[in-house]
Amino acid sequence: MNNAIAPITDSTWAIITYEDAWNSYVNSYVIKQGDSFVLIDSHQRKQRAYFQQALEGIGAKPERIDYVYFTHRHADHIGNADMFPSRNNWIHLDDYYELDDFSQTLFGHTFTGSGGDLPSLRFRQLAFHTEGSVAFFDPQSKICFVGDHICFEKTELGEVIGKESECRAAYRQQLKTWAGEEPDRVPEYVESLEALLDWPIEFLATGHGPILQGEIADYLHELIGVLRT
Repeated sequence: MNNAIAPITDSTWAIITYEDAWNSYVNSYVIKQGDSFVLIDSHQRKQRAYFQQALEGIGAKPERIDYVYFTHRHADHIGNADMFPSRNNWIHLDDYYELDDFSQTLFGHTFTGSGGDLPSLRFRQLAFHTEGSVAFFDPQSKICFVGDHICFEKTELGEVIGKESECRAAYRQQLKTWAGEEPDRVPEYVESLEALLDWPIEFLATGHGPILQGEIADYLHELIGVLRT
C-alpha cells in the first residue's frame, strides 16, 4: 500500500502516503466538526497532489477548513501549510521561533504554554522531538494526535488502525535500546508520556505508520515501565 485514506471514526480520517526515500509512511489527519473541518499536519510538499486529492475525496473543500494545527515544525508535517490561509494555521510558539522568516509568514496563529484548550482541540506540549512539539486531543472522538513523539517509522501499516500487537512490541524494544544509548534523555521523554495519561485516549494517531486503537493507557504505562527499568 502506497497511499490511503483510512477512516478512524465516522468523523475523522487519516491521510497516509508512502515516502520511498525513508521507507516509511507519513500521516496527516482530517476531522469533520459540523459543517467544517480541522486538519492535523499537512504532509511533505512533494506529496501535495495526493494530499489535495484526499482532502477533496473526504469533502474538505478549502472554504470549509477552519483550522489547521501542526504537531511540530518539520518539513514532512508543515510541507503544505501554504495551501491554507495563514489565519487558519496554528503552531506552538517555541517551534514558530525556530522557523525561517518566510516559513513564519505561513502561520497566522501561535499558542504557548505546556497545555490547554484551543478552538476545537486540547493540546499538551511534548518538547522532546522539537522545542514546540505538541500532542492534540479531540474529546469527541477520544483521538490523540501525537505527531512524532510516538511514531512507527519503517513499519508496515498492517490493518492501519487496530491493536497492532507486533508494532507495539517492536516499539517497546526500540525504546529499550534507545534508553540504553541515551539515558540522560529518558526522564524528559517519560514526563511527556505521563502527560498523555491525563486524557482518556482511545486512539493514538501517530505521525508515521499505524494508528493504535484500544488499551492506550496500558500501553503508555508499559512504555514508561520499560524506560524506568
